[in-house]
Amino acid sequence: MNNISIKKLEEKIEAGEEVVDRYFDSTTTRVGTPRKMTSRRGQDIITNLEIPSPMLNELDEMATELNISRQAVIKMMLRRALDEHYLAKNQIKSEI
Repeated sequence: MNNISIKKLEEKIEAGEEVVDRYFDSTTTRVGTPRKMTSRRGQDIITNLEIPSPMLNELDEMATELNISRQAVIKMMLRRALDEHYLAKNQIKSEI
């Protein structure tokens, strides 16, 4: 896994270079050094989630664009939302 700036990554993508296997860890949504995703107890927990049809269609379109499963898209987006939440929470703490 190599670290690369967003600008250089975009340049490689625009040039048609395959970057997914070289610069992305498929188990995370991060660029660069991978971090293992685990649940609270270190085991997967199965859950059911009701999602409106229009939203499922959007998720399926994204999955097709990224060539990954719908479940992977959902996990990726949840991870990103959690990361953004923690960043915002830490920023608020540092401003106090």
